[in-house]
Amino acid sequence: MSDPIADQVQNILLESLDQVPEIIRSALLKPKMSTTSRLKWTGMAIRLLYDPVGRAVNDIDRNNKPEAANILRDVVPELQKIRERNSSERLRRQADQYLHGIAAQVP
Repeated sequence: MSDPIADQVQNILLESLDQVPEIIRSALLKPKMSTTSRLKWTGMAIRLLYDPVGRAVNDIDRNNKPEAANILRDVVPELQKIRERNSSERLRRQADQYLHGIAAQVP
């Protein structure tokens, strides 16, 4: 017999997971976002390209991968600006790592 509360929680979590790409996209498109925040949101988008740890892959995960790839294609110019123009070596290095990761994962 199924637990109705557990089912409700699972449905809420699945609905939230389904909305993650759009949340990431809207956050990354904010023009006045700080470099640090932009890199954090980019990292979240990159995580969508990989299978989840600790649970089975579901249809939402499969649907989120192409959407994450599209988001990452859109953010490449911003990452290139960070890599080339930012005064922080740490942020330039992180942007460079993300660009290499995107190039390896996104066709």
